[in-house]
Amino acid sequence: MASSENSRDLISARPPEPKRALIYESDALTGERLRRMLAAEGYGTAWVDETRLFDSLRRTGLFELYGVGAMSAEELRRIEDIESLEPLLLVVPLDKRSPINPYRLVHPRASLVDRELRDVDAIRRELARGAAPSGSSSFGGLTGASIQRAFEHFGLSERQLEVLERALRGDTSAEIASRLFISELTVRNHLHAIYERVGVSGRRELLGRFVQGLMEGHA
Repeated sequence: MASSENSRDLISARPPEPKRALIYESDALTGERLRRMLAAEGYGTAWVDETRLFDSLRRTGLFELYGVGAMSAEELRRIEDIESLEPLLLVVPLDKRSPINPYRLVHPRASLVDRELRDVDAIRRELARGAAPSGSSSFGGLTGASIQRAFEHFGLSERQLEVLERALRGDTSAEIASRLFISELTVRNHLHAIYERVGVSGRRELLGRFVQGLMEGHA
């Protein structure tokens, strides 16, 4: 009986799991500022700058909050099923040149936040609906370091990790070849070797393995 009580005490003494936010923002400075603001509220964040990757990550159901940066309502409509994302922070330009109404039509329940993030209280008011645990660490994003840590136990080479990073960011084989100054055939050969090492059949499963690595604390 004492053992059972001790087990319950240990479970109750564990710190709560940090809430996680998924951010899509094409501007690096704005994305980093939003990430830091959310971290101050106890949210770990995954920050991406590519819509296809954002759509893939949000389908995992691992996030409690979404942030989307956009310069136009048309840009927002490229996000699949954006109306279903809640709670959602729309990081939009709140000035006379960009009226509010188009954004409201895309997602009327979203909280609009100044893209320049001058209105910090807008974020805090949105997060106040549910108390976020304090002291959470950064969930990480699609950085070279986080990818390397998530896949370090697979023994990938430095070049394979470079190809892996670009693939996870959504680059095509041609784009990876151009960025790394190698042929498309070499890129495909690297991807095939990566899939075999990691035990996946393609990019979608590879992304899932990356998210799993983040969740398990590898990144």
